[in-house]
Order: sequence, then structure tokens, then C-alpha cells
Amino acid sequence: MSILDFPRVHFKGVARVNVPTGNRNINNTLDISNNTAIMEGKPYDVSKPPRNFHDYVKSLGPKFNAQGKLDEEGEFNLSAGYNMRGNNHFSWENTLVTSVQLRPGEYITDDKLVGNKLSLWGHYNEYLRTSFNRARWVDNDPTRRDSALIYAGQLTITDPKSSANTAHILSADIDCTHGVRWLNRGFIEEPINHFLYEEMSEARLFQFTVNKDSKDFILNQLGLDSEFLAELRNKLQDPAVKGLLVQYCVSNLSPPKAPNMPVFCDLHGTIGLWHDDDMATCPTGRILRPDNSEQYAPIALSIKDNWLSLNTAISLPHQRYEEDMPIENGMPPKLSEKVDLGDLYLKSNNGQIIATIPKESYLNNTTNSGIIDIPLPEFDSQFEQQSLKLCSERQTWYESDWYIQAEQHIIAMESPNSVTGEPSTIELGVRSYYRGKPASLSQLATHSLTPDKITGSAYLDTDEDGRGSIIVESLSSGGAELFLGEFYSPVQVRVLPDAWALADTPTEQVNYDFLYQHVMAYYELFYPFMTEAVFSMADKCKCETYARLMWQMCDPKNRDKSYYMPSTREMPAAHAQLFLKYLCNVEQSAMPNILPNEQPKAQISGNIKTKSQLINALKDAVDLELSIMLQYIYSAYSLPNYAIGEHFVSMGRWSEQQLELVNGGEDRRLNSGWRGALLEIAHEEMIHYLVVNNLLMALGEPFYPGKPVLGEDAKDKFGLDTEFSFEPFSEHIIAKFVRFEWPAFFPTVGKSIADFYADITKAIEEIPDLFSKKPVNLSGEHHLFLNEIINREYPGYQFEVYDKDTALFAINFVTEQGEGVAADSPQFEVSHFNRLRAISKTLTNNDIPFEPAYPVLKNPVFEPRMGCNLVTDPAAVELMQFYKGCHELMFQLMMQHFAIKPLGSMRRSRLMNGAIDLMTGILRPLSVLLMTLPSGTLGRNAGPPVPEPINTHVFPDLEQGCMAISEKCKQLADMGKAMVCAKPPTTQIELLEFFQNQMHEIATGKLSREA
Repeated sequence: MSILDFPRVHFKGVARVNVPTGNRNINNTLDISNNTAIMEGKPYDVSKPPRNFHDYVKSLGPKFNAQGKLDEEGEFNLSAGYNMRGNNHFSWENTLVTSVQLRPGEYITDDKLVGNKLSLWGHYNEYLRTSFNRARWVDNDPTRRDSALIYAGQLTITDPKSSANTAHILSADIDCTHGVRWLNRGFIEEPINHFLYEEMSEARLFQFTVNKDSKDFILNQLGLDSEFLAELRNKLQDPAVKGLLVQYCVSNLSPPKAPNMPVFCDLHGTIGLWHDDDMATCPTGRILRPDNSEQYAPIALSIKDNWLSLNTAISLPHQRYEEDMPIENGMPPKLSEKVDLGDLYLKSNNGQIIATIPKESYLNNTTNSGIIDIPLPEFDSQFEQQSLKLCSERQTWYESDWYIQAEQHIIAMESPNSVTGEPSTIELGVRSYYRGKPASLSQLATHSLTPDKITGSAYLDTDEDGRGSIIVESLSSGGAELFLGEFYSPVQVRVLPDAWALADTPTEQVNYDFLYQHVMAYYELFYPFMTEAVFSMADKCKCETYARLMWQMCDPKNRDKSYYMPSTREMPAAHAQLFLKYLCNVEQSAMPNILPNEQPKAQISGNIKTKSQLINALKDAVDLELSIMLQYIYSAYSLPNYAIGEHFVSMGRWSEQQLELVNGGEDRRLNSGWRGALLEIAHEEMIHYLVVNNLLMALGEPFYPGKPVLGEDAKDKFGLDTEFSFEPFSEHIIAKFVRFEWPAFFPTVGKSIADFYADITKAIEEIPDLFSKKPVNLSGEHHLFLNEIINREYPGYQFEVYDKDTALFAINFVTEQGEGVAADSPQFEVSHFNRLRAISKTLTNNDIPFEPAYPVLKNPVFEPRMGCNLVTDPAAVELMQFYKGCHELMFQLMMQHFAIKPLGSMRRSRLMNGAIDLMTGILRPLSVLLMTLPSGTLGRNAGPPVPEPINTHVFPDLEQGCMAISEKCKQLADMGKAMVCAKPPTTQIELLEFFQNQMHEIATGKLSREA
């Protein structure tokens, strides 16, 4: 059964663990029953700066140095732990298949599968549409180290030498959260003198499964000539086999060299078949438990066809370390062989020796990951009716005849509703086994170790397949534990704080100050990684900027997704709903003065023959993507947001159905209507803009900001007969957008964008020596706004371009998202063309004529310009001038990032993230506001000004560049404050001041360039 059956895959590598450690309550700094920070015995005043609490926690003794020794000047202490800034990311690094097995005792190391790389990924984020998603390691109860839960979404096996855009040998969805099942606290028998020796000595065993019937289960996509894979595919045809079972073990934590760094651990594991009799998240078989559980862990075994198979993955400790620490490269230190217990003897309870396990079989498990096969002599077959034990001179394991486990044994649940009296319950699936086989039981008593926190069904019953369930009910918040009949069957429960008193808070009261005080301050105090890597929740301007995203990430329906925030999963549902109310308030703040109802196959030219011509064509492509993206954004922001739409419904201007068409559902989840669809497409065009720039930089060119092109200039430049203009949403404009994205495989008149990119593709294929023979990534990695199909097939893709293959992949990526490539392609359904066409059809087929957009000007400007309409209203002109300056600042940040040619990640760059923040936090709300202001032309509103080519100076020196940006931020903030006619944009000014300070700190070396 499970990994004790065949075939098997063994693997070994390293786990990267970035778990936060400041929440462990070593010195009474945290009350987990109500999510309260404690300072000097009293609740911390959350109106005070978070840094004060951080400094307090880091000041508490005792302190330790990098060697782990007591040291009053040391950088480590127990209260903050070694990684207070941890973000819960968990990944497998350099994890390779070491051997495969088709039969007991035979380890095949020359199969085509051996040497390939295993990766564990998180879930696709439908909101940010990201690739390169990390799994999460979460300590469900941070005060105990046996409560680890893993949130993972995808397992892949790939060629370790392949690029990120190469197909997989195996790709499979993971649809179960899985927790630590076995813990060996003494996995290293002779620990060193180090303040982390207990954690360093521990080993944890996890297990998850993947379903063969999932549409995303892909096996041997590369068509490897592998006897093992052929046999595996054959075994998967068995109806009793549900898929694959993956067991992995994390051990031998590397001592950190400095605080606030992830640690690395040894990783080893085995993949086997998942049978119907197996649990998804827990090892099965005949389970033997050690009499010394501090130094040994359980062993699972099965006997089949005269072979004994034992699962000793973490059961036996290593003797000692074989390297001095800390290790310079941060990797786990080498360990000696396992502790020599001599030969082990498997005996039945009548004393018969069933098998002898020679010590040579377990001392070194490099090849078999601790899964051992032993041939059996003849023995009394009645052993199945007897309990077993495994003996040596130093240690004995005894069989637990009954093995009862909950499928999810580490859980969090809500407190009972203290306002309505409604109970909080959860039903847990349970399996029962007798001597390794599913068996029914009746009236098994349960026992709550914490009867003031939880209670469970008094008795447990299971059917003949060993399946049953229990109901757990919470009584009060805090950590709790329930046992299913015996001490070895625990269910750990974290009952979340009772926040029900806040559930009925009127929406209008949930402003930033309210949300920070009651919810966000706690996470700011204990998880400062947000401030370092994302944004500080103590910054009002950032929270207002990302109010919608905060709600989507905290939405309780996403709780089992790896991307859920807070990643530690300790937020009660009542708190999460406050984020939705805050979002509604932010939307309400954009409410304008309500206006009167107004009636308002590709053709390839082959002309690109040289590298210089290709570079010029790619620059034209940047201009094209930028120009189209800006038109989408203009049209999207001409549509009112949900809160304003609700007001239109109350006035009778819109129906409820029209509100849903424009803005989606009241829950502000994935469906955000036409407005959201256009913004999603615009986001993807922004990524196309960056991808084409990556192509340019891979050819040795600098980052090219691009030039927005309109009217006749666009027609002359791109050869397209579709008008380039900034206009409000309408049937006419959506039809124009459909024309922009028209695929080459549908007949059309005139040149299309597909033809434009077909010429570039041909040039990349045919022009020699475009790229260096040695792959060097000169472009910037990022992973935003990628659809789920890309993430599913290439979860590690981050826009890399360094050779012909990755360049062609990048162009194909751009055209797939836009036109869909082929009508039968999976990408076609989610292509820009198809999504825009769906909007067009709905709008056209509407029984009642409907023009939902504000009546804004076409091509608005505040200074005369050919083909544009002049705005004369003083307030609108002031805001348009301010908008223009912020738009230039956004590009200055991007251009400065690329001017210094960083080898790191765009997504970690404070400059690139600053540019995105300006788009979201300044340009977006200004666009919305301008769409509601009069233009000076009767019956028409203003709008964001048509952008002009960027002419911004950047510096080859980072410090000079950031200082110049800081000064630009100050000038714009002063400009906003000095407005006479327009209402000063308070949040936008705060954001400018934020970046004025941040850029100054980077320029003066107080803050790193990368987060």
C-alpha cells in the first residue's frame, strides 16, 4: 500500500523555509486567543509606531551570536527568533530524483526519470495572475513546532537543464492542505551547543496526494523512453489507484548566519501509488511506535510476496554532524550515518522472528529515502493475527493494532458567535485501520484535552472501509487538542479570536483608522516582512491604493490557497469582512457630483533582414503595446466603479442587471464586470510592453520607454487602419478594441497586429547570431498578470529572454494572450480578442440601449495639440497638469531601474514596485476623478490628458538617480498642495511623500535597492 507498494520514485534535495519566528510567544509578547501584542505585560498601544514594538521584542534577552552561543551583544534572541521577517514561503531547491524502483530491493539509477528536478509550487493567483507562485509553510499554532501546515498547489518534475518555458515530465494539481504527520525531535543524536539545537535536531514527515483524474494531471509530456514511466502509466490504469502519493521529510535545519533570513533543510522523499485504502495526508500500513518518542519516530510496514517493506523515513536518528557550523553557504551541514542499533528483529507477539533487518540496510538511506525492502524467510503466516514489534538492544517499536487518524488533523476554526449565539462546527473525515487494513469500529470515545476550548462528537463510528467522521465544535478561542480514542490520534485546533462584535459595524465606520486599529496593526507588529517586501499597513496611502486587492487576498473563500493573506491564517472571518467594507468606503470616496442623464494566418512581409531592423521593429512593438494599453485604461476608467453604479441604480438610471454587467458582483471577487475585464486586459498589455522590452535588452539594447502614438501618426507607423484614440467606453470603442486583437486565422481586410508580430517572429528565427552563445539573462524577471494556462504549463516562467527559443516563446506569449493563436487553442477562450468580443456581443444584444460611461472628451489635453480636444475648466486643468507630472515620474522610476541594469528581479526592485504603486495609487484615482469633472465643453467631462513621449533624464549612478526622483516627488507633492481650483488629492500627496522619503533613503544607503 502507498509508498510501500511499487513502483516508487525516490528524491533528495533541499527545502527553503522562510517561516516567521516572532510569533512564538517566548517572552509573553503575544496572546493568540485575541491576536494581541503584549509589551511589558500590557497590550501594546497600536497607535504607537510598529517599530517600537519590534525594537522591544528584539531587545529581550537572552541574546546569542551567529555561532549560537550566549552573547550580550549577539544579533539573535529567542523572542524575535531567527527570522522575524519570515513570509511563510516554502520551496524545494535542487531536488532531484535519485532512483526509481519497479521491484523490491532493486534501485534503478539509469532510468530517464532519474536526475530530473522536482518542484513544489503554490496556487495560481487569479487576482494578480502571477506565475512563480510559492507554497507556504504555516505554523497553525505558533507556540508549538508540531503544527506545521503546507499550502501547495502544484507538483512538477522537469529536466533540470530546461528553461522555465519547457514542458514537464509530470505536472499535477495538489488539492489538499497537508500537515506534519510524524515528528522526530531527536533526528540528530548528538546536538551541538547552539540556541537553536532543538529545531536543528528535528525531522518532520509530510504527505500529500495528486489525483490522476484531474484535467491538469500530465504525465511524460516529453515522451521520455523510460521503462519506469511506462510501468507507472500502466499501474495508473487500475481503477483502485486514485493517483500518486508523495511523502517528503524536512530535517537538519541549517543554523542561520544572520537574523531575518530563510533557512535551508535537508529534503528527502518518495512517490508511490495512491490506493483507495490509503489516506491522502497520512502514511498507512502496519504502524509501530517507538518506546522512546524523543529520539525515534514511528515505522510503517507491509508484508507482500515474501518481502517486508518498511517506511523508516525519519524513524532512525543520525549520529552527529560532520561539519563545523555555521556553514558558509547556508546549506544544511553534512550528517554522519544513522545511529548503529545493530540488526533489527521483527517479531510477532508469540516471539517468532519474522524478519531480520541488517544494520547495513538502514545506516545510509541516500538512495532509498528510508524505504527499506527485506526478503523474508518462511514464517508462520498467522502473523497477521498477531501484534508485531521491532527490536534492537537499544530500542523497541510496538505495533498499535488500531490506527485512527483524521484526514485533516491540524485545523483552524471560528469561535462561536458571541453575538447571535450561533455555534461554530466543522466535520472532519476519519479513517480507521486494524493492523494495516481498513476496518470498522463503533463507539470509540473521543477526548478533548482542552474542554474549555473545543468539544467533539462523544463517540466515533466508521464503516467497513474504515471511513467515518466527527463533528468538532469550538467553545472559546486559543490553542486546543482532541484525541480520537488514544494519545496517538490527535487533532490540533486553533480556535480563532472572537471578533463577532465587529461583524455588524456599519460600512461607513470602517475607515482606514478603524481597520488598522482592529485588524491590521496586529499583523504589522508580528509580520514586518509586509513592510519590507510588499507595503506597510501603517501607510494609509498604500492601503487605500490596494484596498480591493487586500479584500481579495483576505477573502475567506481563498483561505486554503497559498496566496491567501495573512499567510499565517489567523484572521477570523469577521475581520476579513471589514476589508470589504473598507473597500466600499474607498470606492464611495470617489463618488462624483451626479451628472444629469445624458444620451450620450498572418501576412509576413519578410522586410526585417538585420539585427538593427529587428531592434527598430521591437521598438515599434513597444510603442504599439503602450498605445493600446493606454486606450484600454482610458475606456475602463470612463466606467463608474461599483459604489457609483449602486448610486445610479438607486436613482433609476441603471438596473441591477446593468450594474452587474459594468461592475460585476457586490462581493468584489473575480467578476468585476466590463470595467474589470478591460483593466485586466490593460494589465496584460503592460506585461507585453515589458516582455518586448526584455527582447530588446536581450539584444543588448537599453530599456525603451516607448512613445504613445495617436491618429494619423499611428496609421503611418503601424500600418493599421483602426483608429488610435482615447475615448470613453461604448459599442463603437469595444468594436475598435476587437479589431486591435483580431487573430490572423480569421479572414480580415488590411494589416493586423498579428501580421506585425509575424514579421518579428520570422526575423528572430532567421537572423543569425542575435544572442550570445552562453545564455545570459539581461532582461528583468517578473510574474504578474499571467493567465492560469501559462502558470499551469510553466509555473516558473518570469519573462526570461536569453536565446532564440526564449525569444520566440516571449513573442508567442504576447500573441497568445492577445489573439489566441488558434481557434482550438486553450488560450483562445481567455484571449483579449475573445474577452472583448464577449463584451461586444453582450452590449450589442442588450434589449435596452445602454451607454454606461461618463460623457468624457475624446483625446483630452490641457495645451493645444493636433487632433485633440482642449480642456479649459480650471480645476480639471490643474489636475491634468498634476497627472502629467506623476505619469512622467512613473516612467522615471522604471527607466532608472533599467538604467543601472540590475541583475535581480523587477518584482523585488523598489523602483519598479514604486512605478506600479504610482500607476495604482495616483494615476488610477486621478483618472477616475478627472472623468467626473467638467471639461469646459458643454455636456462633456474632462479626462486624464493624452500622454506625450517621455523625455526624462536618468543616471548611470543609482544614488544620483534616486536623489533626483526624490526631488521630483517633492516638487509634485508641493504642486498638489498648492492647487487653487481643484481639491488637493490627499492620498496621492501622501504617496508622493512616501516615495520622496524612500528614494532619499535608497540614495543615502539607508535602504536597499531591492526589497
